[in-house]
This record gives sequence, structure tokens and C-alpha cells, in this order.
Amino acid sequence: EESAPAVDWIVDAFGVDLSLVSRLGGHSMPRTHRGKERFPGMTITYGLMEKLEEIAESGDGRARILLKTKVDKLLTDKDGNICGCECTSADGKTFQEHGPVVIATGGFGADFTDDSLLSKHRPDLSHLPTTNGDHCTGDGLKMSAAVGADLVDLEWIQVHPTGLVHPDEPDAKVKFLAAEALRGVGGVLLDIEGHRFCNELGRRDYVTGMMWKNKGVTMGSTTGFFLCLNGKASKEIEWHCKHYKGRGIMKSYKSMDEFAKEYSIPLANIEATFKEYNALADKQAKDPEGGPYEAYGGGKSWDQWGKKFFHNLPMEVSDAFHVAIVTP
Repeated sequence: EESAPAVDWIVDAFGVDLSLVSRLGGHSMPRTHRGKERFPGMTITYGLMEKLEEIAESGDGRARILLKTKVDKLLTDKDGNICGCECTSADGKTFQEHGPVVIATGGFGADFTDDSLLSKHRPDLSHLPTTNGDHCTGDGLKMSAAVGADLVDLEWIQVHPTGLVHPDEPDAKVKFLAAEALRGVGGVLLDIEGHRFCNELGRRDYVTGMMWKNKGVTMGSTTGFFLCLNGKASKEIEWHCKHYKGRGIMKSYKSMDEFAKEYSIPLANIEATFKEYNALADKQAKDPEGGPYEAYGGGKSWDQWGKKFFHNLPMEVSDAFHVAIVTP
């Protein structure tokens, strides 16, 4: 009930552009906001940071920003209540700050040490790469536990299906995240034989599971799948495509024939996949409840994978494409 007012508050109070609303993975209705350019997380974070800097620069005592300063531990009073924190400054000096403490240090997905929270609670996932920043090592959680805080739900770690694989370093432990919007604008996922293998708009855990069941392209020790955006989809999310290309984690092709030759995939397979995809979309538009399959999110679908929302059609092998290799 409060989500819409929260978005309005961010837009009005911080001048953030969140004017586009999209249906992304796992959604039955368009509900995800982003701006015309840049990533929404980046846009929101920068907006908040700029406002905080304004407050700090005003000198009215409401906020100070201490850069390159590490919080080492939480302080407690005689009754065990949190009353501040002990820190180390950039020049190595130890000092204390007293008052209420808000823990906002991120998760622990980038801590691959033997005694990490990841190794303790989900050792089965510790072999996967992460899209978390190197600051996400669970420091806030560890400090809280050290003074008696209860930690809950640490086993609920999300695995995202679209970590971007850089061809020059496919086994890099830290990867850049492919925005969910790439699938939302009509991106299609293909395996190494040029076939679809899932509903691209399914939940992240579902898409990840389908990747683990299918055959992708092997690069080093990493198995990836092709996320393909045709000309219309690429245009709709043009800023993202340019950004990913600049990082070397997305490539543009004049046609899918050019792409197919690079990875030795029979073009006929991709052509058949696209022909079927277009036909399914047409059937879904004409008879949305007449399909033989259960649709993801309810209703019926003509697609064996349960997809019922199709965007930026048609898919044609003669079209120009942007393609990225993604992995869980």
C-alpha cells in the first residue's frame, strides 16, 4: 500500500527520474520503476548521496560524512543497549561515536573466506560468483552478533540468473549484473544449440534452475547462456546496451548469422526458435486463455515454458542484435 507513495517521495524529494514502469521477471503486472537512462539503483543511490552531502555541507550538525573510516565494533552500555560504535580513521586512529546506531552495511555475498556467513549458512552457493561489491562481507551482521543480536533468515540468499560473463575473464569471482530490464524489454535466452529453455520472465530462482538443467556455452569453468535483444529491444534500453558494450560484456551483431558463426550454432536452429516464438506471441495475443499450458503467474499460455507476455516483436535472424553471455 505504501509502495506508490514511496516512489513519489523519492522522485519529488530527490529529483530522481523513475518515469518508466516495466513488467520484469516474476511480475504479472508492470510494477518496476526506472529512468530513461542509467540503472535505477545507481540513480536512487546518487540522489540520496547528493542530498546527504548537501545536509553535511550545511554545517547545521545534522550529518557528518567520514570517508575511509571503518567501524570496528558496537558499543553497549551497562544494560547491554547499543550506545555507539568504535571506529578507525583513515590515518589509523581509533575513536568512538556515541548515540543511536543504524546498521546499513549490505549483505555478505562477497565474503568467500572459510569463516564467512556464506560458508556457514549456504556452503552450497560459495562456488558461485557474486555481483555484490567487495564491501558486502557481512561486517554489520558480525558486529551485531558479537554484542548479542539475533540474526534471522541468513540462509535465504538470492541467486540471480544473469551475472554477465566477460569473455576475457569468464571465471572472475565478481561479475557485473545484467539488469532485469534486459529480459523485460523482450530479451530471449538461448542455449548453446540456439533453443529457448525457459520463460525469460520467470522468477530468478526458476530461471537459475532452468540454466542448471540445460547446456550452455563453456568459457573456462563457467557455463553461460545467450541473452539476445533484437533491434527494437536494444533501442528501448539503449543506454544499458552502450554501457555493457563499453565494459566488454555485451556485443552487437549485424545479424544472428554473424552471431551463429562465432559460436558454431546452426543458424537454422535459431531461425526455427524465433519463428516458433513469433507464432506463440501471435497466438497469445489472439487467444490469451486458449493455450494448453499453465501460464506463469496464472492463466493459460501457448508457450511450453508458460510465457504469456511478449515484447518488441518480431524476432528475425536478419535483424541486428545485442547479445550478452549470462550465468547464475
